[in-house]
Amino acid sequence: MPMTGTRATETRTDWLADDRAQIAATRILDTAAELFAARGVGEVTMRDIADAAGCSRATLYRHFPGKQELMAAYVERAARTVARDVDSAIPDGAAPDEQLLTATQAAIAGVRANPALSQWFTADMAATSGHLAQLSPAIDAVAAGFLRRIVPDTTNADLAVRAGWLVRVIVSLLSTPEVDAAAERELLRRFVMPTLVTRAN
Repeated sequence: MPMTGTRATETRTDWLADDRAQIAATRILDTAAELFAARGVGEVTMRDIADAAGCSRATLYRHFPGKQELMAAYVERAARTVARDVDSAIPDGAAPDEQLLTATQAAIAGVRANPALSQWFTADMAATSGHLAQLSPAIDAVAAGFLRRIVPDTTNADLAVRAGWLVRVIVSLLSTPEVDAAAERELLRRFVMPTLVTRAN
């Protein structure tokens, strides 16, 4: 027997609640990205984001309890977008070190091409960018996923160490770039890739 009246309305409301919450969170993060790109991450307040998104601060804090949580959500979303682009850039059939080298450079290029995400690596954000992996564990998880494909026999513990180091190398190059992409590629090829793709004893 179909439900009618108040009970039916409540059921429909509950069914749509998750969709509405997701739409609201996406709109907030999209707005935050625009503000981060325009003003810099450090200059944007939660009030700024609420005003620009057209919502109350109570609504904003219901989705993101603080700026740290909002930044973590944005970084995780952006990191997964970069990861998809990186995945498509990896050449089929290439040697393991070449695959990882290409993936690493594609990740760096992807961050630099993102106007909001690249703001994490300005001089005034040095402290935050240095702890980017702690801000969003998804970053280390993405790096570990790529490394697992390159060195599949690595233990989980060793993989976590390698992934953490790779993320820190990428953050370092984003914060303090070499003169050009060719110089970065040579640095990675000579000093980083040999360690990351060598199987542990």
